Amino acid sequence: MARSRTTALFWGAGALAWVLGMVAARPLVGGDPTLVVAQTVIEAAPGSIATWAIETFGKYAQWLLVVGVSLGIVGAGGAIGIALDRGGFNIRRRVQAAYAIALGVFAITASGFYVAGDGISSRWLLATVLAVVPPGAVWWAQVGPRGPVGRRRAMRRMSGAAGTVLAGGVLARVLGESRSVGGVQPDTELDPVDEKTETGTTTPAPTGTPGKETLESRSETDGIVVTRANSDDAFGFDFEGMPDRVGTAQDHYVVDKNISAPTVNTQQWELTIDGAVMDRRTLSYDELREHPAARELTLTMVCISNTVGGDLISTTDWTGIPIKTLLEETGVQTDAIDIVTHAADGYSEALPWSVVSDREDIFLAFGMDGKTLPRSHGFPARLLIPGRYGMKSTKWVTDIEVSTADHEAYWEQRGWDERAVINTLSYIRAIQRRGEQIAVGGVAYAGIRGIERVEVSLDDGKTWADATLEAAPSPYAWHRWRYEFTQPNAEALNVRVRATDSEGNRQRGVRSNPHPGGSTGRHSVTLSL
Repeated sequence: MARSRTTALFWGAGALAWVLGMVAARPLVGGDPTLVVAQTVIEAAPGSIATWAIETFGKYAQWLLVVGVSLGIVGAGGAIGIALDRGGFNIRRRVQAAYAIALGVFAITASGFYVAGDGISSRWLLATVLAVVPPGAVWWAQVGPRGPVGRRRAMRRMSGAAGTVLAGGVLARVLGESRSVGGVQPDTELDPVDEKTETGTTTPAPTGTPGKETLESRSETDGIVVTRANSDDAFGFDFEGMPDRVGTAQDHYVVDKNISAPTVNTQQWELTIDGAVMDRRTLSYDELREHPAARELTLTMVCISNTVGGDLISTTDWTGIPIKTLLEETGVQTDAIDIVTHAADGYSEALPWSVVSDREDIFLAFGMDGKTLPRSHGFPARLLIPGRYGMKSTKWVTDIEVSTADHEAYWEQRGWDERAVINTLSYIRAIQRRGEQIAVGGVAYAGIRGIERVEVSLDDGKTWADATLEAAPSPYAWHRWRYEFTQPNAEALNVRVRATDSEGNRQRGVRSNPHPGGSTGRHSVTLSL
């Protein structure tokens, strides 16, 4: 029994060294076999399982899956070691089996890096070698060419394996930093468009807003920043904890079905517009960026999996071209039903042509925050649909298809709402005391419907008072709001917020989970200040 445990430990350690070796070599090709396996599981998972994982683990679901795959590999390694030990094999047969397993490990590693990267290359070969040397050293420590070795020699070999992982990781990171594909790179400076149209552009920030003051104390309760300040100035909209009126690309949330973002060479990339069109068309990346209809859009995006009060909501500036313009240049046929966007990672989404043809604000974006798109945000081009949840805004777009049939999109197949219209929301983000004065602040958003009113309650919803709204950066962006009141003593506060859109629809009070059409309910927090 003790021998079996020792054997399982060595083989499990070898499997762990394999996993660490693959992770260390990841920067060379931008991915590794563990990510490939995890991504395959994601694609193959039934919609009910995918929905359960999102609702249970949120944005951590993908990486928990990667950890699960890695632990599975380690467990399988230990199980193989026990099987070899208890299988009645003599030393020769065990060594032969170890060589066969080593060959299989090499083949799996090479295949995984091939899929994760750009095919066969010097980086692919180096990544494969760096990943298989550490487990080889560990397994060699337990089973040499003449059978088991002594414990001291085994430990020396395992130390050598650890050193190999470390050195390989450093080498891969150094070489990975110089890794790039041809053409324009993600997140590089972008020339501003010549003109801004009136619709959708950023409006100047209000003047006279006080700067952020010196704080006496700062804490956080349920994600709400709670502060005391020693300033007696009037509250603006930028007190501690409040989000920026317009954020940066670095501040913007990222949620994908992908564990790692695709890498696209803009020298080879083309945008194809085809299907039920008069003239099939392709545009290069330079043609897209230099299109005369390019303009800027300030947009708030929300993930459909965001919970009430969650942080999967962001506002920033984008640069792009109305999809309607691109389609009209090709001539859409009268029998068109859906406009389908296809992505480099196989993702697809659809909008009815009747919706696209009636709107100038549905964009194919190539810029974000004054730069080309970051990889994680869809470089080189992505869709933006004001008023719809982020799942509709396809990243890494390669093709716009005009379809004469109804298209069932990726998340629709998994049980999420096809229309994905954003529900009216209002979130508390910050609470600050200055002497006897207290300000509560946050954001409110209702997509293209706009926000008419925000109300705050301090008594568990029994009474409500109007908050002050800041002008929105654009018709497609959130409002920041603020409510001030006087409270001399530190008492428990039950703060609730609700919004009313410009169509007169008040935010729903009943909470619901994000699936299938986005979360609903009023955000609240209880604290003492």
